[in-house]
Amino acid sequence: MKKSLYHLLFGGVTLLELIFKVIVIGDIVVGKTGITTRYIHGKFDSKYKTTIGFACDLKKLVIEDKKINMIIWDISGHEMFAYIRSLYYKGAHGALIVYNVTKKESFVHLEKWFNELYKHCGTIPIILVGNKIDLIKERVIHPEEGERYARQKGIKYYEASAKTGENVIDIIEELAKLMLLEEKTFRFLTEKQPQTYVKRKSWDLAFATKSILKLFK
Repeated sequence: MKKSLYHLLFGGVTLLELIFKVIVIGDIVVGKTGITTRYIHGKFDSKYKTTIGFACDLKKLVIEDKKINMIIWDISGHEMFAYIRSLYYKGAHGALIVYNVTKKESFVHLEKWFNELYKHCGTIPIILVGNKIDLIKERVIHPEEGERYARQKGIKYYEASAKTGENVIDIIEELAKLMLLEEKTFRFLTEKQPQTYVKRKSWDLAFATKSILKLFK
């Protein structure tokens, strides 16, 4: 029996499973695609390729005995896509904001990315990532600067290397835990109104499916 596109993409996700949409944002050439490719496919491509609009992929994982279907949106940081980027933020449950430790401007521009995220997503779990720490001699942003900035924002900070894979899995799984905690809080607050929770899960599943199907149009 031929499987539907839905089953090929989600493997028969049910309402008992969680679907989290994660967006990865930041300037161009900070390594957003490198991080997502390393996490999802376990590999690294040294050839730079500009992301056109966005790239999207699915990763299944288990955190605290909960089955999670994580849809990771790698969103282009190029200014030519700024006018439509708000569409890609819709429905996000968590975010990675990435900068390149060898490019000072990518660190300076962090405030722009935070403001854009808050504007379109409100308060969601965020992790700040300083990428490309394998380029030791080219580094211009020191760990203390990233830590201090994250502390001011009240979020967690990690350094990573998409090339070597250092900390990539830890970062995304930590974000999954933060989103799971937020989900548990939501469930607790709505436990007296179970239909509210079920409707939200149905909407999340519908939105996730619709988002992926756009790639095949």
